[in-house]
Amino acid sequence: MPVTAIGYLSAALAYLVLAALAPTLWRHRSTSLWMLAASLLTVGWALYLSLLAWQLDSNAAITGGLFEVGRNAGWFALLLATLAASAGSGALRLWINATIGFLLALLLLFLLPASLPGMPLWRSLAILLMAIVGLILVEQVYRNTPPQRRWQIKFLCLGLGGIFAFDLFLYADLVLFQSMESTTWRARGIVNAMVAPLLGIALSRRLPERNDAQVSRHVLFHTTALMGAGLYLLAIGSAAYFLRQLGGELGTLLQVGFLFGAALLLALVLFSGSVRARLRVFLSKHFFKYKYDYRQEWLRFTGMLSSEDQPMPFHERCISAISDMVESAGGLLWVRNDEGDYEIAGALNLGTPTYPPERSTAALVSFLNRTHWIIELNEYRNNPDFYKGLRLPDWLLDDARHWVVVPLLKGEVLEGFVVLAQPRAPNRIDWEERDLLKTAGRQLAVYVALVRTQEALLEARQFEAFHRLAAFLVHDLKNVSAQLSLICSNAERHRDNPEFITDAFRTMGHARDRLDRTQAQLRNVQPSAETAPRQQIDLAKLLTEVIADSQDAQPTPELEIRQPIELNADAEGLKNIVQHLVRNAQEATPDDGQVHLALDADEHWARIQVRDTGSGMDDDFMRRRLFRPFQTTKGNAGMGIGLYEARERINRMGGRIEVDSELGKGSLFRLWLPRRQPATTPPAPSHSR
Repeated sequence: MPVTAIGYLSAALAYLVLAALAPTLWRHRSTSLWMLAASLLTVGWALYLSLLAWQLDSNAAITGGLFEVGRNAGWFALLLATLAASAGSGALRLWINATIGFLLALLLLFLLPASLPGMPLWRSLAILLMAIVGLILVEQVYRNTPPQRRWQIKFLCLGLGGIFAFDLFLYADLVLFQSMESTTWRARGIVNAMVAPLLGIALSRRLPERNDAQVSRHVLFHTTALMGAGLYLLAIGSAAYFLRQLGGELGTLLQVGFLFGAALLLALVLFSGSVRARLRVFLSKHFFKYKYDYRQEWLRFTGMLSSEDQPMPFHERCISAISDMVESAGGLLWVRNDEGDYEIAGALNLGTPTYPPERSTAALVSFLNRTHWIIELNEYRNNPDFYKGLRLPDWLLDDARHWVVVPLLKGEVLEGFVVLAQPRAPNRIDWEERDLLKTAGRQLAVYVALVRTQEALLEARQFEAFHRLAAFLVHDLKNVSAQLSLICSNAERHRDNPEFITDAFRTMGHARDRLDRTQAQLRNVQPSAETAPRQQIDLAKLLTEVIADSQDAQPTPELEIRQPIELNADAEGLKNIVQHLVRNAQEATPDDGQVHLALDADEHWARIQVRDTGSGMDDDFMRRRLFRPFQTTKGNAGMGIGLYEARERINRMGGRIEVDSELGKGSLFRLWLPRRQPATTPPAPSHSR
C-alpha cells in the first residue's frame, strides 16, 4: 500500500475517533454538532484522498475537489460557532454572510468542467484562498476571546491553524510554480492526523460562552489588513504566473523583479501611517455605530499621560495623547503662565516655533474662555461668521499645517489650549470627534494643572529649605554675637587681667571657628550631619568643656561622671547641642536653682542627662510645639530653632532625644547616642531616669 494512502487512512481513523468523542464530551454545548460535522467531513475527505492515492502513483499531486470544499466548510462552521461565543451578533452575521458567499462561489467553481482553460490553476487558487480565510477565522476566534479565557481555545486554534498554514504553504507552491515537492504532498495525510490529538485536547476544555461583546476595532483593523495582504499576494502570484508564461530568460527575470517590487510595495503600504489612518476611518464609518472604541482610547490616553518612564517629555506626551485620538500628526501645547498669559510649552512634529505669548485679553483666549468651543481652522477660513466675529491671530491662520484648536478647561478655568496638526488622512471633524476632544481636553487640563502645581510645590520646598538653612545660620550667629557681646561688656573692668585676655582670645577663636562653619554651610547649600567630620571623642572631657564655657551665667551647672565613655561622633556638633541645652536650662532656672549634667552608659548606648529645677513645660507645649521650628517660650529673646536643630542633628547621628518635664518643677533632657555604628540597629534604650 502506498505511503500516501496510509497517511490519509490514518487521518480518517483519527477524525473518526474525534467524531465519536464530540457528542460525548461536548454534549451540553451548542458547538458539539459542528465539531461532529467537521470531523465526519474530514473523514470523508481523508478516505477519498486515500482511495485516490491507492489507485494512482504515490508521488502524484492529488486534490480532493469538492471534498476539499466540504472539509474546509465544516471547520469554518465550527470556527464561526466558536466566534459566536465571543463576538456580537452584528460581527457574526458579517462573517457568516461573507463565508457562505465565499463557499458558494467555490462550489460553483468546482462544479464547472475541469476541461475549461485555466481551470486547474483557478481551483488551486480557490483552495489557497480557503487556507487564508481559515487562518483569518482562527485569528478572529483567538483575538475575540478574552486573554484570561484563551486557554480554553488554545489547542483548537493551534490545531486548525496548523492545518490551514500547511495548506497555504502547499498550495502557494503549486500556484506560483505549477509544481509541488512530492515529499511535502505525501506527508499531508500524516500532518492532518497529527493535528487530531490537539483537537481532542480542545474537546476536554470548556469553550467560551456567548456574550454580547462586539468585535473590537483593533481586531477588525488587523483582520482587514491581513485579508487585504492575502488578496494582494494572490493577485501578485497570478500576475507572476502569467509573466512566467512569457518563457525564456526574460520571463524569469520579469517574474523575480515583479515579485520583489510587489513585496517592497506591500511593506511600504503596511508601514504607512497615512494608509493605516485611512483604513481606520473607512472601518469606523462603515462597520460601527460609533467611530471610536472609547474604552481603548481612554486606556491609551491615560496610559500615555501617566507613564513616567517614557523618554518623551511631559508636554510632548500631552500633545501625542490627544493628537493620536484623531490621527493628527502632532501639534502645539499652550499653557497659562504665572502672569495669566499663554505661552508655548511643547511642540510635536511642528518644528520649534517662536510665537509670542497669547495675552489673557487676546481674542482667541477670550473666545475659548467664553464658549469652550472646538475651533476647526478650515471651517473658520470658509465661514468665519460661524464663530461669532472671532478674529484668530496670524500665526495660527498662516500655517497650513494647523488644523484644530482644542481648549483645555479645568472647571471653568482655561489652563491652556492645543493646536493640532493636519490629520494623516483627510478628515472633517463631526459631533462625535468634538465631544471626544472636549472630554480629552478637560482630562488633559487636569494633568497640566497638576504638573504646574507640582512645579510650584517643588519651588516652595526649595525656598523652605533655604529658609530653614537661614534659620540655622541665624541661630549660630546669635550665639556668636552673644559671646562677643559678653567680651565687650566685661572689657572695661577686666582689660588689665591676663586671665580675661586669655579667655577673650579663646572665645574669639571659637567665634571664628563658628563663622568658618557657617561659611562652609552656605557653600554646601544646607547643613548635613552625615558629612560632618567624625572623630573619637571623650564625652567626659567634652562635658567638662561645656561646664567651663557656661560659667558666665547662673546657676552654675554641675557635672556627674558616672562612667567615662568614648565614642565616634561629630564633636563640635555634639558640643553645640549640649551647650544649647545647658544654656536653655540656665535661662529657665532661677539663680538659686540647680542645673545638673550626668554621663553614664549601657552596653549599646551612651546617655547624657541635662536636669534643671526651672519653670518646666506643660504637656500641651511638649506634645505640640517643643520640637517644632520657630516655637519658643522665651518670647522675643528666642528664635525657637535650637531644639529643632538639636533633634535633627542627634537623629542624623543615629541617636535620639527624650524629654520629661512638669510645669513649675523643672525639665530633664536625655540624649541617647550609639556607642558604635553597628551593622544592625541597636536595641532601643531603656527609659530609666
